[in-house]
Amino acid sequence: MLHLCANQSILSVCRTNQCFLTPSKNISLCICICLLFGCTKNDIVEITDDHKSTETNISVVSEFLSTLDIIKDVITSENIFNPDKLNVLPLGAEIVYADTTFTDGDGLDVLLKFGDLGSSPFGLLCKDKKYRAGTILLSLDQDYLIDNSTLKISLSKDEPFFSGDGEEMTQLFGDIKFKRLNSDRISVKCNNFKLENSVADILMNADLDIVEVIEPSTSEIGDHICVAGNIGLSNGHETATFTITSPLQKQSDYDCLRFISNGQLQVEKSSTISDIMVDFDPNQDQGCDRLIVISTNGKRVFTHY
Repeated sequence: MLHLCANQSILSVCRTNQCFLTPSKNISLCICICLLFGCTKNDIVEITDDHKSTETNISVVSEFLSTLDIIKDVITSENIFNPDKLNVLPLGAEIVYADTTFTDGDGLDVLLKFGDLGSSPFGLLCKDKKYRAGTILLSLDQDYLIDNSTLKISLSKDEPFFSGDGEEMTQLFGDIKFKRLNSDRISVKCNNFKLENSVADILMNADLDIVEVIEPSTSEIGDHICVAGNIGLSNGHETATFTITSPLQKQSDYDCLRFISNGQLQVEKSSTISDIMVDFDPNQDQGCDRLIVISTNGKRVFTHY
């Protein structure tokens, strides 16, 4: 790779010494000096990066987090047995109780069935305005309101689960493990979790902390969750690590729940050494939209995921 080094000190040396050489020899001398001594730490090396892969990765992470929304809707013991009180789950979804008691020692198993993909718009429209299809298996070891209780989410290829906007649907399969740390904090982990759609085929590893924030009724912000931690992604050609530097925020109301309204993350990609940052609230209005800014080596690009 050819690095063009705009080294001001070297150019100053040429000017100070008046460079009593012919123009061609002058240029040759400066280039030789630059190649000999290299670039200083103050030089800026421009490294191009195609932000499309970052957009794709963010879109599948968003589908993953939206799947956690539907899980959060049913993990409290009182709501599991009162489907009419669920906030996000649509009336057309079916809840099947494979195991209804904790007292037998093997936990509680619940199936959430959203039906087949069908025709466009694909899937079943949920109250958070996301479309879902297929089956989710929830396995709890005890009442999920108890500290240290665990919940395992299983999405299988045999009964595939899909999430999306009704046109572009992402298939998710693998296991997600939840652990209740305290009354408002949950640990979420997954390994080799698969996400596939028409533009992506990605393996994900995640280690996240999710905190539920209940705001006073007088607050303008409203109830929301904050997500911190790290996410690793691989498409077979490129790996990416998302480090959440400012917690990702998702509002609890129906109109905003499917969006990431605030937060920042750092992106490290195997294909580049560029410094990449993503801001989910570039207008600082916590907008309910997919607008983000991807900054690559300080250059900002407004785009949507």
